[in-house]
Amino acid sequence: MIVDNLGLDFGVLSDTIEVLLALLMMIGGIIITYLIQKWADRAGEQPGAVNIGKGGGPNQYQERTIRR
Repeated sequence: MIVDNLGLDFGVLSDTIEVLLALLMMIGGIIITYLIQKWADRAGEQPGAVNIGKGGGPNQYQERTIRR
């Protein structure tokens, strides 16, 4: 891939195109991060074999997630 000067390729639109490309990359990063977090939450973490509170007591297991 050859990297050229946007100013030569697009003239006065080069700043606009640069901003649009930056916005697209930011939005793409947010979407990728959301999809990875959604996958990680779905994969989950299995509770431990002890102290999970089947006898009516409080559940000793606390989910590990970024969202609160």
